[in-house]
Amino acid sequence: MITRRGTLVAAALGLFVAAGVPAAAESDAGAMRQTYWGPVPARADSVTVPIDQPPRPWWETGLLVPYHIAGVPFRILDTAVQETVEGLDDLGFFDLPPAPYPGLHLPPDLYLMPNIKLEGGEGFSFGGDLTAPDIAGPGSLGFLKGSRSTRGGTSLGGGVLAFPLPGWELQTGGGLETCPVARYYGQGSWTTADDLSYYRRRSTWGGIELDHRAGGSVSYEFHLVFSRVEADPTRFYTDRALTVVHRDPLPAGFGSESNGWTVRLGVNRDTTDQTGRPQHGLFQTAAVGFFTATDGSDLQHLTYHLDTETFIPLWHTQRTLAVRWFYNRIHNVSSGAVPFTRLVTFQRPDELRGYRSRRFYGLGAMGIMAEYRWPLWVARGRDDTGVDAYAFSDAGQVFDRTADIALRNVKITGGIGLRLVNGKRNLAARMELGWSDEEPVWRLKFSQNFQYDKRGLVYGKDPTETR
Repeated sequence: MITRRGTLVAAALGLFVAAGVPAAAESDAGAMRQTYWGPVPARADSVTVPIDQPPRPWWETGLLVPYHIAGVPFRILDTAVQETVEGLDDLGFFDLPPAPYPGLHLPPDLYLMPNIKLEGGEGFSFGGDLTAPDIAGPGSLGFLKGSRSTRGGTSLGGGVLAFPLPGWELQTGGGLETCPVARYYGQGSWTTADDLSYYRRRSTWGGIELDHRAGGSVSYEFHLVFSRVEADPTRFYTDRALTVVHRDPLPAGFGSESNGWTVRLGVNRDTTDQTGRPQHGLFQTAAVGFFTATDGSDLQHLTYHLDTETFIPLWHTQRTLAVRWFYNRIHNVSSGAVPFTRLVTFQRPDELRGYRSRRFYGLGAMGIMAEYRWPLWVARGRDDTGVDAYAFSDAGQVFDRTADIALRNVKITGGIGLRLVNGKRNLAARMELGWSDEEPVWRLKFSQNFQYDKRGLVYGKDPTETR
C-alpha cells in the first residue's frame, strides 16, 4: 500500500530530476553536468573511444616462435586426418548399419575378423578371430582366435563366457603361444639396446574365472589357471642368441619349463560411463595371486597388482586428461629363483608404449601413464561416432628391491595416436606411435591400456604375461 507520505516523496524526487534535465540539455557533451545530488563528470574518452590492442612485448614474441614451430606437425596431422575421414563420410563409408561385433557376418550367427600384422622379429603373421554370440544361452559369448607367422610363430586361444546367474559371469578358456624370436635384454632397468638377445618362448594355459558384480560399480573376481612356460634356444639370429649374449650366467628358467597353478582374487571398481570418451569417473583394480609349481621345484610366490585411473575434464568440450598409475610386485616365498619367463615385465595393459613389449624384466614394476585426448572428427548424425586424437607420455621402471627405485632408473616415453569411437560410445580401435631413446614403436590395437577388458581367458590372452 502506498501512503500519502510516500506519494509526496516520489513527487519531490520527480521534481529534482526534472530540474536537472534542462541543465544537462543546455550543457555541452564534454562539460560537467550539475544535478541536485552534485556535479556528474563528463564521459571519459576511454568509454566512448575504442583503444587498440597494445603491441606484444618482444620477449613474448620470441617465446611463441618455438610454440608455433613445434605445433606444425600436429596441425598438419590434424588437417590430413580430418580431411580424410570427412571425405570417407561424404562417400558413405560410415553409412553401413552398425554391427554388434566387428568382422564379416557369417551364417548362422558368426563374426569373422581377419588378423594380419607385421612383427619386427616374427615376420608376417596372418590369422583370424571368430566370435559366436549366445553360444551358451542368451548373453553368452564364444571366441576363438588363431594365427601363424612366416617364422613359425603360433597363437591359438579362446573360450566361452556364460552368465549362470544374474550378477555372475563365468569364463572358461585356454590357449597356446609360440614365439620363435622372443626378445630378452637382461634383468633390471639399466639394460641397454646392446643387450638384445633372442630365444624361443612357448606357453600353454587353461582355467576358469568367476566374476560377481556386487552392485553399483564394484565387482569381485576369482581366477584359477594352470600354465606352462618354456624357454629354449632359437634357430633365428643365432649371433644374438640368449646363450651367446647372456651366457654368464644364463637367466633362471632358461632351457627348462615352469609348470604350476595360479589362484587370484581381485576387486574392481568402475564409475565411468563409457570407454570411448569418458570425462569423469575412476577405474580401479586391486588383486593378489598365489603361484605354486607342479614341476618338481619348490617355487611359490605371491603377486600383487594395483591399478588406479582417473579422467579429468579440461577447459574445452570433450577434452580430457586421462591418468593411470599401476604397480606389480612378486614376493618369492620359496628358496628357488623365479624363472625369468614369469618375472614382471611391461606388457599390455601395463606398458611403456615407447618400448616394445617385454623390454624390461624384474620382480616388480611401477609406472604412470597420461593421455591428453581431444575430438578430431565426429560423423554427422551419429551418436559419438568419430575419431579422437591424443598425445601420451608413460614413465616407469622395473626393480628387484625397493632400493632400486630411483629417478635415474625411470624410463620416460611419449607419442601420439588416434582413437576410433563407435556409435555405442565405446573404443573400437586405436593406432599410435610411441618413441623413446630406442626405436619407434607402431601399434594398431582393438583394445586400450586404460579401462582394459578384464575378460582375458575368453579372448585367449596369455595369463603368464598379464597381471
